[in-house]
Amino acid sequence: MSTTKQIYYLLLTFLAIIVAPYVGAYIKYQGVFPKDYFDFPPLVAAEKSPFNIYIFIALAVFFFLIILLYVFPWIYGFKKVPVKPSPKIENKSMPSWFWLGLLMWGGTLAVLWLKLSGPNFILHWAAVPLFWGFTLVLDGIVYYRTGGKSIIRLHPQELMAVGVASIGGWLIFEYLNFFVDETWVYPFGNILPDSEFTMYAVIGSSGLFPMAFEWYSLFNTFDKLKHRYSNGPKIVFSPSTKYIFLFFFVVILGISSFFPNLFFGMLWIAPLFMFACILGVVHIWSPFTPLRKGDWTPIMLLGLTYFVQGFLCEFWNYFSGYHENGTIITHNPDYWTYSIPYVNVLHVFEMPLLGLQGYIPFGVYAGIWWIVFAYLLRIPNRFNETEYHSI
Repeated sequence: MSTTKQIYYLLLTFLAIIVAPYVGAYIKYQGVFPKDYFDFPPLVAAEKSPFNIYIFIALAVFFFLIILLYVFPWIYGFKKVPVKPSPKIENKSMPSWFWLGLLMWGGTLAVLWLKLSGPNFILHWAAVPLFWGFTLVLDGIVYYRTGGKSIIRLHPQELMAVGVASIGGWLIFEYLNFFVDETWVYPFGNILPDSEFTMYAVIGSSGLFPMAFEWYSLFNTFDKLKHRYSNGPKIVFSPSTKYIFLFFFVVILGISSFFPNLFFGMLWIAPLFMFACILGVVHIWSPFTPLRKGDWTPIMLLGLTYFVQGFLCEFWNYFSGYHENGTIITHNPDYWTYSIPYVNVLHVFEMPLLGLQGYIPFGVYAGIWWIVFAYLLRIPNRFNETEYHSI
């Protein structure tokens, strides 16, 4: 397939993700959207369906099966792979950017957790030093463990490109959030003018995906983890199956505004599987490609990246505010809360327990979106078939 045709298919899929939910909502509201429908940041979520024990049990069982897959892969048919000890690595001291990142991340976290009322240039833009500082910390650890090999050391331009890609990749979710009556909101977003918060959200989101790739690099420094999921069940999807999946998720996105309580979870998986399917159709490598040979490593480790990082983000977020009798007090305009139907119980910080599983596909999506973004803009991408253990 020609490069032009590949780009055409990728752009068409991106357009479908953006247009389908809008068209559905346009039909629902007969062309007249509610006044605050596209307000950003969303400050208050719409009322959601109450707790449902049957849906809770079903999602809890599904979550449990995913945990089993990570902890006991042999249950699902994975075979143990002999792991040869890695050659002894020459010790390296922590690089300078590790200490810079520690200062950025630790200092910002201190300001947030001490609930300070200033300085505003830190409070109002905390995501930038928080996310990028932690990225530098993770990269420094990788550098130390590999004897001097890390993304910043070898491919700093690519990490910056991942940061640029991260902006568009995350804003897709902010956009889709409108159509499911705001699963997450920023109740203190009005601390800043809307235009400033929007700029903050754009720039701050640049740090989301770099953390995923740093975690992925770190996981690959552990030999047992790197090979743990490399010999599993082989899965091959036919082209017709991929088109069926594409059509299915386009329809789901199109009707999401009619059934926001029912399809809010599709928000996290529709873009992922649509891009994954179209990458398969146009014969571009993705983390799903190795499934043909039974190698689940890219998917499993990418999913693990944001299962870990998502927990940390919720941790950082929660303790940036006071919590007294159900009331939140904070100076952090980026503080977020959730409004999830059916399973809004047993919270881990602000996130309902079962909502944490949404971070697993998000980690895989980070890898998929980077591949799409890099291919469209002709950016060198080392996260590919020959080098997927690094970036």
